[in-house]
Amino acid sequence: MRRVFGYAASLDTAESRPKEGYAYTKYSIRTNRRNAVLLTVPSMFAIANASKREVFGETFNRMSVDSEGRITAQRILENSTTPRKSLPMPTVLSYLTPLIYEEMLINDRIISPFHRRNRRYYRYRAMPLTKGTALVNFSPRVRSTLLVRGWAQVDEQTGRIIELALDGEYDMVRFHLSTTMDEEKGRRLLPKYCSLNSRFLFLGNDITAEYTTAYGLPSIGLTEEEARLLPVRNAKNAADTIRKIDERRLLERVRPMPLTEHEEYMYRQSVKDSVAADSTDDSKNNKYNRRLLRDVGQALLGRIGGDIGKDKRGAFRIGPILNPLYFTYSNRRGLTYMFDVQGQYNFTDNQKIQARVKTGYSFKQKQFFFNIPLTYYFNNRHNGFVRSEWATGRRIHNSSVLDYVKNWRDNTVNWDSLNLTYFRDHSLKLYAHYDLTPKWGIEVGVNGHRRTAIHDSGFHEAGMPMTYTSVAPLVELTYRPMGYNGPILTANYERSIDGFLGANINYERMEFDAQYIHRISALNSVQMRLGTGFYTHSGKGRYFLDYSNFRENNLPNGWNDNWSGSFELLNSNWYNASQYYVRGNVTYETPQLALYWMPFIGRLLEKERVYVNVLSVSHLTPYVEWGYGVQTRAVSIGVFASQKKWRFKEVAVRFSLELFNRW
Repeated sequence: MRRVFGYAASLDTAESRPKEGYAYTKYSIRTNRRNAVLLTVPSMFAIANASKREVFGETFNRMSVDSEGRITAQRILENSTTPRKSLPMPTVLSYLTPLIYEEMLINDRIISPFHRRNRRYYRYRAMPLTKGTALVNFSPRVRSTLLVRGWAQVDEQTGRIIELALDGEYDMVRFHLSTTMDEEKGRRLLPKYCSLNSRFLFLGNDITAEYTTAYGLPSIGLTEEEARLLPVRNAKNAADTIRKIDERRLLERVRPMPLTEHEEYMYRQSVKDSVAADSTDDSKNNKYNRRLLRDVGQALLGRIGGDIGKDKRGAFRIGPILNPLYFTYSNRRGLTYMFDVQGQYNFTDNQKIQARVKTGYSFKQKQFFFNIPLTYYFNNRHNGFVRSEWATGRRIHNSSVLDYVKNWRDNTVNWDSLNLTYFRDHSLKLYAHYDLTPKWGIEVGVNGHRRTAIHDSGFHEAGMPMTYTSVAPLVELTYRPMGYNGPILTANYERSIDGFLGANINYERMEFDAQYIHRISALNSVQMRLGTGFYTHSGKGRYFLDYSNFRENNLPNGWNDNWSGSFELLNSNWYNASQYYVRGNVTYETPQLALYWMPFIGRLLEKERVYVNVLSVSHLTPYVEWGYGVQTRAVSIGVFASQKKWRFKEVAVRFSLELFNRW
């Protein structure tokens, strides 16, 4: 096993990972049982809506390998019997590109049994097989969705894996993967053939799929005319609605293995069904109605995404509009629903534009939120970009306005009953960032806020303005003492001047922040954050205490979106109630910590976390939160307890649905 663990390091990395190659994949997917729930599963809408119980397809892809060994595929040719030639279950395709010798066998999903750091998760048993080879059986020490079991045939002298087979289950998919490794010089860390059998089981739905992939194929050798006519992959379908060239004929040119009689039959039957549908009476109206229902259903229940432009330089992704699986819950915010749209277009390798629309609604707070960042990278190599960020929906508390009214107005009025403390916050931030070196970066811009009173009647009675505006130039310095892979230290300065561009409040604020994620291994890490901020000046009577690095996140989105480094139980008013703050956050994350040994629950756990959050603000020193969280394929759950001035305060639970977030 020492030779197996050290085999990848014994090769020349540049030689063993070619930059580009080609691969052919054929697949068949059979629906054994299905119901309406299948419509809510991203990428499964085509299967749920298909008239046939079995579909078949082929793809020819350009495979690229980056400097870190990650494999990406770009489809060149495709033909299938699915509606609109869409590619179902794309998440399963990542199982066909295993990185045998890396820490993670399949993306961030499966822990590889052939990496030295992972030997603590597996048991191994080796025995002679044939002359010069050995059979290695491996099994997990504890049952887990992150671990697999199987066997590998290994060269005894070098430790090179010749072939292997493994079984596992992840994200509602049970799978069996057989892989034959490439023997060609320069490709010995990559597979030559992969065969995958998978089964998807979810709330009464039963889908089985078979995939076969061959790697290291030559280019298709398109003529100029064929390249010009080749359809461009767009966002809604796997290919254009107008197909100008017969891709099946081109696939026959590169297919490394013949089709079976049953596969040929499915192709012929698909053509007959299409011709029959076109020849029926009133076919145009029927086809239009079916297409309309399919498009509406795909937009509401499916995840839409794909390429933009003839050369596929751009891509966008739209989350399901009515998918009930995308909710988060916390005691304070209640139930929150999210909707997310993302897009990107690459002008060159060094220039691109990104856009995102992230919205949400809190049913308990009855608040609608959105955040819309638009970023243009003018120098991607130096992280040089210009960004505008428009956000609204955040409510801010300001008792200073009420105190000002009490001091300068008629004291006989019950000002507390007029609800003068809460405001809606609309913000627009424009700034530019540039990294001068891998260690130093600078950011300059302007940050504007327009805060409007929620209860305007009280302001009319008090003779006070209902809207308060600030326009603040800002500058931020970034220092990374170890470069991009180490800690990040920032210093932020912001100043709003009364009368500048219509501002009617003024303040001066400074913040300092340090963050670092120390990765112990692929799935073990310690996340640390330490920061402070304070106001050096605030306008008399009219000001808002509002920090950049210490604020409530209204649009959380699962385990990886600000679950660590934030305060889960802190009342939102405390973010805007002190002239200063000092914070510290530490989170430890690991796949096996406390509950992994439990017979049923431990098998479903993917990650566990321990949280410690400490805060000091005016009238609340210290404030401490303790937390423990788990992530499973279906849901993430966190339990948090708080102490205020060393006295126990409350316990709360937060959860978010993780179901199909990786689909």
